[in-house]
Amino acid sequence: MKRYEYKTISIYWRAERKLNQLGYEGWELVSVCNGAMYLKREYED
Repeated sequence: MKRYEYKTISIYWRAERKLNQLGYEGWELVSVCNGAMYLKREYED
């Protein structure tokens, strides 16, 4: 069974660099709502 961990970060101007770094670390953007970006990645034991 897959397990996930989640991260929430604020939306701010010029977030591209931060999102690229998080993508490199395995985070996937799954939703944007009310000024926040929600990300997930598979949990590794």
